[in-house]
Amino acid sequence: MDKMDKASSRDYQPVSRMDSDGDNDAPVTSRPQRPPFQSFLKRNLAAITITGLLLVMVLMALAIIAAITVEPFRILVLKGSSSADPADLNGKRQCLPTTTRTTYACGNSTAEAKALGCDYDPLAGCWLHEKCPRDFTHEFAHFNDGKPFVYYYDEAATRQMKDYDEVGRNPDFYWTSIREHLVHCLYLLRRGHDVHMRGDRLDTMLGDLEHVDHCTDMLANWLRRPDPVAESIGTQGQTHCFMSCS
Repeated sequence: MDKMDKASSRDYQPVSRMDSDGDNDAPVTSRPQRPPFQSFLKRNLAAITITGLLLVMVLMALAIIAAITVEPFRILVLKGSSSADPADLNGKRQCLPTTTRTTYACGNSTAEAKALGCDYDPLAGCWLHEKCPRDFTHEFAHFNDGKPFVYYYDEAATRQMKDYDEVGRNPDFYWTSIREHLVHCLYLLRRGHDVHMRGDRLDTMLGDLEHVDHCTDMLANWLRRPDPVAESIGTQGQTHCFMSCS
């Protein structure tokens, strides 16, 4: 080796680490490398946490949607013994059926309806199966001083129908008084309440929320009309009452 090589050549030794007493007794070593997976977790911990939370929320939303779509939630509340016969609960049962029940339909024509065991229900203004509730049909049918409401084939009221049977056999529309419509809404809402309380069958009209809204709006709009009798003092109320709900 020539002189230049000897001048540039050095025998490098590891630098010693100073301990607390100033002694150089331990060489400096590099920090041990983290495993790749741990390094990945450290760098992406926040992103992984957020992604996991979002995934859980999406799965919960899908589960709720599936539960509502596949099998609607049904609520069964019984007051008293759970083994009691629904017919003996005298209106104390508030429920929706927990199992699917047979649907009794009336077809699409008078002939089909009769063949399926249906007849005309004046309160609903529709054909209804004999196994469907008929609460307050009698009260409605006799509301007009014991006589049927008056129905016509035409809006000009030139052709009158004689009774509810003729109304039911009519294949087209009928025309009648606004009073009949208001009384229809009144008793149909009462039917809906009583049927629900005892857990009985809901017909198409009782189960239609749009029809319930229509009837309550109809009654409310007519009660807003000026009427001296309605404005007169004739109602007594009591505020010293205390209720509960369940």
